[in-house]
Amino acid sequence: MRRLLNLSLQDKRQFLESFDYVLTDCDGVLWTLNEPLEGTDRAIRALKDAGKRVVFVSNNGAKSLDSYQKQIAGLGHSASEDDIVYPAISVVRYLQSIDFKGLIFAICSKTFMDILRKAGYEVISGPNDPLPESVDIIVSTIDDKLPVKAVIFDNDFNFNHMKLFRAELYLKNDPNCLLVAGAISPRIFVTPQVDVTGMSQYLSVLEQSTDRKAVILGKPSPRLAEQLKNHLKITQNQRVLFVGDMIAQDVTFGRAAGFQTLLVLSGGTSLEMVEALSNNGNVPDFYTDSFADLDRLIQDATQNIKDATE
Repeated sequence: MRRLLNLSLQDKRQFLESFDYVLTDCDGVLWTLNEPLEGTDRAIRALKDAGKRVVFVSNNGAKSLDSYQKQIAGLGHSASEDDIVYPAISVVRYLQSIDFKGLIFAICSKTFMDILRKAGYEVISGPNDPLPESVDIIVSTIDDKLPVKAVIFDNDFNFNHMKLFRAELYLKNDPNCLLVAGAISPRIFVTPQVDVTGMSQYLSVLEQSTDRKAVILGKPSPRLAEQLKNHLKITQNQRVLFVGDMIAQDVTFGRAAGFQTLLVLSGGTSLEMVEALSNNGNVPDFYTDSFADLDRLIQDATQNIKDATE
C-alpha cells in the first residue's frame, strides 16, 4: 500500500501508464450528498485527456440515470448510459440476462421501482403505512398468495416488518421464486460525520428465515464485477483502476475483481483506519486524500515526460 502523491516521478508515470479504465465510486469520492468535492472536475478532465475511460459505479439505488447525469454535468462532464452503473440498472441487466418473466415484489426506493417498471417488469410493493394491530388484517396483507416470481431487495428508507414478512412468504411459498439484491451495505455513508445502518442485516434475516442466498448485484459482489467486465468489454483486469472511499465495499470489490485499487480519504475512511489495516485482502494498492490528487499526479507525470523529451 503506497501513498499516491509520495510516488517518485518515475513511479507516477508508470502508474499513469498502467491502466486504461478508471471505475470510480461517486458518493464520498466525487461528491457528498449534492455538493461536489473540490477538484474532482479537473481530475476527470485530466484522466479523459490522458486517454482514460471514466466509468461511474455507485451503490446508491435511490438515484435515477437522469439524476446521476445531472450530478456529473454539475462537474462539467457528460456521461452516457453505458458509463453509469448503479444497482437498479445492474438488477435489470441481470433479469434480462436470464430472460426473467413474472411478478416482482420489491423492497427498495421508488426510483428503483420506477426503473424496473420502465424496463417492462410488473412490480408490487408495500405496505408503507402502519397496519392496525389485527392478526386478520396482517395475515391477509402478508400472505396474499400472489404469484410473485422474484423478490428484489435494496435500500428502502420506508422499510418495515410487514414488507419483510411478505418477502419471506413469497420465497417460502414458491421454491422457484428468485431473491435478488442490489447494493446491500452494512453502513450507509451520509456525510463525513454521519453514517447509519444499512440493509445488509435485514437481508441476512431474510436469507436465514428462507434458507436462500441472494443474487447480489452491488459492490462488493463478484457477480457485479463479472457483469461490469462483460458490459465494458474489459479483457485485462489489471488495466483497470478502481477508486473508492470504503474499504469493505470498494477495496474488497476491486481486489476481488483483479483491478488496481485506489482508496480516497474524502468519504467513509480515515487515515487512522488505513494505518490500522493489516496485510490482508482489504489493503488497497494505493491511497490518497482525494480524487482531485489524480489531477496533480497526471500533471507531475506528464511534466516528467516533457522534461525527458526536451
